Amino acid sequence: MEKTAKTIKKSPFIVVKSLVLIEISAVLIYIAAGLLAHYAKIYRSLPFSDLISFQIAQALFIFIAQTLILVFILLKWSSESYVFRSNQISYLYGIWQRKEKILALDDDMEFSWKQGPLGRIAKYGNLILKYKNGKQIVLKYIPDARKYLNYLNNLKAANQNFQSFRTTPDFKELLAREESDNLEFKSSFRWDMKEAKVNKMIERSAMKTVAAFLNSRGGHLVIGVDDGKNILGFDNDLATLAKKNTDGFENHFTNIFNSMIGPTFRHYISLTHVDTDKKPCCIVSVAPSANPVYLKLDDRNEEFFIRTGNGTTALKLSEVNKYIRSRFGRG
Repeated sequence: MEKTAKTIKKSPFIVVKSLVLIEISAVLIYIAAGLLAHYAKIYRSLPFSDLISFQIAQALFIFIAQTLILVFILLKWSSESYVFRSNQISYLYGIWQRKEKILALDDDMEFSWKQGPLGRIAKYGNLILKYKNGKQIVLKYIPDARKYLNYLNNLKAANQNFQSFRTTPDFKELLAREESDNLEFKSSFRWDMKEAKVNKMIERSAMKTVAAFLNSRGGHLVIGVDDGKNILGFDNDLATLAKKNTDGFENHFTNIFNSMIGPTFRHYISLTHVDTDKKPCCIVSVAPSANPVYLKLDDRNEEFFIRTGNGTTALKLSEVNKYIRSRFGRG
C-alpha cells in the first residue's frame, strides 16, 4: 500500500506536567539540601562573594536553573513525534541525535485507547497496541486519541481490503453476483452504444465509479458487461484507440485516470483482461485508498464520490468533511 505518513506530536500538556513535577522535585531537593548545609555561610567563603550578594546570587541560580529546565523540557517535547504509516508506526526522539523506534503493524493487531482525568481535561489519551502474542505497546499523550484509534482501525481494514483486491478476480464469480457497493458492470469505457461514437461522459462515469471505490471499501468495475450481465465485450473501445489492443487500452485508461484522479493513486488499480466467447472484457480492480480521492471534472471543479449500495453518490462539502473524519481519521 501507499506509505502515507501522518505525523503526530505529543500533547503540549506534557510540557506543563513535566515542568510542574520537576519544579516540585527541585524545591524539595533544595529544601532538603538547605537543612544539611548553610548556603549563605558556604557562599561567603567563595572569592567572588564580595562582588555579588548572597540574595542576588541565589536568585540568579534559581533563574538559570529554571530556564535550563524549561529549555530542556521544550526541546525534549519538540523532538518527539509518532509517524503513522500504512504498515508501521515510527517513534522519533532524541535532542542531540535523532533516533527512531519502529513498531510494525499487522492485520492481527488490536487497538484500544485509555484516558485519565487529566486526559479528559486536556483532551489527550494513550493508544494501546496489542499484538497477537499478548505484547502491548502504549503510545502516550496522543491528542484526541480516540480519533487516531478510528484511524488505525480504518487503516487495518484498508490493508485487509487492499490485499483482497490485489488478487486476480474470478470473472465467472463476478458475473454470478449482483451489482453492489463493491461491484459494477459497464457496457463500455468510452463507446456510446446509442450514438455509435466516443462519448467522454461515459469515461467520466467510469472514473466516478473508480473514485467512489477508492473512497469506500474498494471494488471491481467490469467493462464489457451490461447491467443485465450480458457479455458484450469492449471491442468498440479498442477500435477507437491508436493502439488497438489491451496494452493500448491500459495506456489510455492510465492517461484518463491520471488526469481525472491523479497518478499517486494509480497503484491502487489493477486491470485484468478476460476473453469469453471471443468477447474481450476488462476487470478494473480498485483497492481502498489510504487518502481521500477527489475527481477532477475540469480545471476548476472537483467532486467527492462514495459508493452507497449499488450506486455512486456525490457528497456535499459538509458531508465530505464528516465522511473524511470517519473514513480516513482526519479533517
